[in-house]
Amino acid sequence: MAQNFISKTKELTYKTKYRLHFITITKEVEEFVKKSKVETGVVVIQTHHTTCGIWINENEKNLIGDKNSGDLRRILDRFAGPKEDYGHNDIQDSKNPKGKRSTHLCEPDENGVINECINGHAHAQAMVLPSSISMIVENGKLVKGTWQEIMLVELDHNRERKITLLAQGVMKN
Repeated sequence: MAQNFISKTKELTYKTKYRLHFITITKEVEEFVKKSKVETGVVVIQTHHTTCGIWINENEKNLIGDKNSGDLRRILDRFAGPKEDYGHNDIQDSKNPKGKRSTHLCEPDENGVINECINGHAHAQAMVLPSSISMIVENGKLVKGTWQEIMLVELDHNRERKITLLAQGVMKN
């Protein structure tokens, strides 16, 4: 039976609601793999951002929690807490040549707009969560364990996030 190599990409956009928001994206990835017609190959899931991760684990309430709880929130904040002092939080640029800017941890101004946020903690937490993952595709489906779910993890604040999916491999004729 002849086999042809195929490669497909797709960009997805998500709106996160808060810092350490875990969004399960497994169904969207599985649907993309199915539509890609890759029979045997790999799918790559990559975020476009430095303060956002892609993660595979169990989608369990006490593990991922909500905006105020969860084991992972506690662990990530112990690793790099948002109230710690980070040099990155004091960016020196043309708008602030001497540094020492008056920033906040993503609180809206009087118009409800979130401008510049301190986010050194989000960049540090990104050290322990990958910005991309690869998964095997076999018989046209993701190879994954019973409890494995793919999640987009917001490390900064509520915002729009983009990811790109790439499926490549062979397809049966």
